[in-house]
Amino acid sequence: MFEDFNGGKSMASAQNTSQLAVVTGGASGIGEASVRSFAAAGWRVVIADINDERGNAIAAELGAAAKTVSYLHLDVSDEQAVTQFKDKVYAEHGPVSALVNSGGILQNATRVTKMPIEDFDRIIDVNLRGTLLTARAFGEQMAQSGGGAIVNLCSLTTFQPWPQPAYAMSKSALKMLTEIMAAELGPQGVRVNAVAPGYTMTTAMKQRIERGERDPSAVIAKSALRRFVEPKEVADAIFFLCSPSASAITGVTLPIDAGWLVYTAYSSAAARPD
Repeated sequence: MFEDFNGGKSMASAQNTSQLAVVTGGASGIGEASVRSFAAAGWRVVIADINDERGNAIAAELGAAAKTVSYLHLDVSDEQAVTQFKDKVYAEHGPVSALVNSGGILQNATRVTKMPIEDFDRIIDVNLRGTLLTARAFGEQMAQSGGGAIVNLCSLTTFQPWPQPAYAMSKSALKMLTEIMAAELGPQGVRVNAVAPGYTMTTAMKQRIERGERDPSAVIAKSALRRFVEPKEVADAIFFLCSPSASAITGVTLPIDAGWLVYTAYSSAAARPD
C-alpha cells in the first residue's frame, strides 16, 4: 500500500481527520469508491451529488460514528450553486486539501450526424463545464491557502476517437484543462492531475451490460490484463495522486485501463511476431 498523509501508515489504519476531501459525483461509481478510499484513510469527506438519497446513505454509513463524512446536494453545471457549495464547505468544514471531480454523465454509441444536439449540450455542460466550475472555484481557494490537490476524471476517450462524440470531446478537453490548471496553479503549491479509467465495473457498467449496450467479452479480449477495472483500483490511484507520494506529479493524465490502450494498439499492428 502506498504512503498517505500520515508518514507511511496504510489507508486502512491511518487517522488524519485534519485533511478534507471533496468528491463530486460521490454517490455512485468511481466517485463513491473515492469517498470510501479517503474515508478509510481517516480523511474527512464531503460528498457532492444530485442523488440525495444515495449520498445521504453513504454519508450515514461512513460517518455514523465520527461524523467525518457528510453530503451536500450539488449540480455541478450550475455556476451559482457551485459557488454557494464551495462557500458552504469552507464555512462549515474548513480548508479543502483535495478535490476529486468525478461528477459526470455517460453516452451510448452514436454518430456525430445522428446525435441530438441537446444531448451534446447536456454532456458538455456537466462533464466539461461542471468540472471547470468546481476546479476553478476550489483551485482558487487552494492557491490562496498555499496548496492542495485536484484530480479530474478523464477516460480512454481522452486518447482515442470513440463513437460517443459528446462524451469523448468532453473527456479529451478535460486533459487540456488539467494541464492548463497544473501550469497556472503549480506556483501556488496546487497540483492538478487526472485519471483516465478504462472499462470499469461500476453499477452503471453492469446495467449497460445487462441491457446489451456493452459486450463484456469484447472488453476482456482487448485488455492486456484480460479483465475489467474495479472502481476501487481507480479510487486508490486518485488517493495516491492526492498524497505526498505524488508530490512531484502534476499535469498528468494517468490511464487506469487494465492495459486496454496498449493492447488495442499492439494487436492492430500489421506486422505480427512469431
